[in-house]
Amino acid sequence: MLADLHTALTAPFELIDTLYQRRQDELRSSSSSSQRDSASTSRLPRSTLALSAFDKLVQERFANLLEAEKNLDQLPLITSTTTPSTLPALGSLVRFRAMVQDTGYGSELYRATRSTSNGQEMVVMFGRDEVQVNTHQSGGVVHEEEDYTNLQERQSFYIVSVPGENEWVKLASDKQPLQNSVASLSLQEGSAETGSGLPNKYPIPSERHFGCIAKIYGEAADKIKTTDVYDFVGILGETQLTDSFDELAAQSGAAVAPSAPIPALHVILTLPVTYPIAPVDKATDYLTLRKELVDHLTTLLQGDSDAAEWLLLALLARIHLRHPTGLALGSLSLNLAYPLGTIAPDTSEHLIQFISSLVPRSTHLSITIPILNSSSTPLAPRTIEESLHAGALQLASNTLVLVDTLSIGQGQLVDTGVKNLRHLATTIAQQKLTYEFPYASFDLETDLGFVVLSQGKAIIPTDCVVYVQPQTTTSTLKVPEISHVKLSEWRSFLHTFKHDPFSVPESMSETIQADFVDRRSKSVGGQGMTQDDLVFRMTASRLMALSFGREELGVESWVRTGELDDRRKERGPQTVRGGTA
Repeated sequence: MLADLHTALTAPFELIDTLYQRRQDELRSSSSSSQRDSASTSRLPRSTLALSAFDKLVQERFANLLEAEKNLDQLPLITSTTTPSTLPALGSLVRFRAMVQDTGYGSELYRATRSTSNGQEMVVMFGRDEVQVNTHQSGGVVHEEEDYTNLQERQSFYIVSVPGENEWVKLASDKQPLQNSVASLSLQEGSAETGSGLPNKYPIPSERHFGCIAKIYGEAADKIKTTDVYDFVGILGETQLTDSFDELAAQSGAAVAPSAPIPALHVILTLPVTYPIAPVDKATDYLTLRKELVDHLTTLLQGDSDAAEWLLLALLARIHLRHPTGLALGSLSLNLAYPLGTIAPDTSEHLIQFISSLVPRSTHLSITIPILNSSSTPLAPRTIEESLHAGALQLASNTLVLVDTLSIGQGQLVDTGVKNLRHLATTIAQQKLTYEFPYASFDLETDLGFVVLSQGKAIIPTDCVVYVQPQTTTSTLKVPEISHVKLSEWRSFLHTFKHDPFSVPESMSETIQADFVDRRSKSVGGQGMTQDDLVFRMTASRLMALSFGREELGVESWVRTGELDDRRKERGPQTVRGGTA
């Protein structure tokens, strides 16, 4: 076990060789002890039999060896600050916490084994076909042969550093071996580069980031979707990208200049990502934590405690159910609408900084007429020259997007601006993002949080509009400094209750129905509670109950939410549609 672990960490190809030889030995032993194999099976080369589900065997063995976190922590890391010059050596077993940006590179056939000069078979899966290996460890120089019975298939994706991942997460998660830490530190001190990888593949170009090709083996590729986040464990190699025009030219005999090699990760394991957030202890006085958090949000919102309550609910929101009709239940997009000239000039900056210190992933989207009209700042992904270019909204689930429209200004939207605005509005309303391809467009599901800042009601529809009533008129916000301990407690509070299980007792369903009928009967001039209002209030009540640490909806949370919502409506226009004021 320890010997295999050491080999996996220092010479992963050797461990794969060992597993392959064991597999062949088992087949040889089985063949000699039994003469009852079918004729069709006996005619298959032993190498073909040995390769059957061999990728799964490798994955299981590496998973067992790296199951302990301390073993996983020994692997060199690829991070957002990595560049080609600071990558570990080719053939190294590495980790990369990344988001899947493009699944459109398709499948690739490769030879899984090759014969060596001494007649042995060498496995060239997991990147050995692309990495210059130390051949004397494998029985001699590999020679070419025209045997293609051992062809296997793998899928190629493009993966990037997780967009919007906040600094406190990176500091806690990227526990690098000493040599990697030194390389990363020297890079941060001496480089002004923001990104390393193919151009136009990262949703937030201003952030430091890294990207590479991921080659996925076996059935593991079937479960992977665009914007999924995984801790990819694999062997580092290099590959060359070709497009369909290069392939056509090659088939016709024309000379094709080779492209520059780019990093490739031959993935053995796709592990779920866990963030460095301890669950809140239910014995903790989380009601005090809630009050402290709301008080701080109140300060950031210039003394408006009701607006702070709504912001807390927006931070806890996530999709918990998708209806067959396409309706996503659980999200709560929020528009904090300030009266003209009342918002402190540094409010947006303070909110961005505070939210990024609370949640694992967040981003700031500044919306102006020129930005919307610019083709260089697309909000939705689009395919250009066979490559999926990222859009600013191509983000991993549970990313909080702060949309700043305070400086939107006046002007006319051109076609590009109208499309960008439509993409943003659709993503907020339906939790679906349009991917534009040459001959068609497809809507893929998202799970993003949205908080929109505006002067007056925003031009972008949201679930909930809160007309902020500032109680202070200072030119700058006076925000108290928060200790790291308190921030950690608030992170645990939000993370725990955001993901807690929740239910609505049958008795509460009857109470909600009775309240709905009562409110409709008391409506005046068509201003009664609509079906959309009911859905919105149930969503808000669920979040309210969770914010008090409850796992089922009770009368107190329902009533408290109703009172908060009634006060919200009193602030804005009297005409309400579908939960928006």
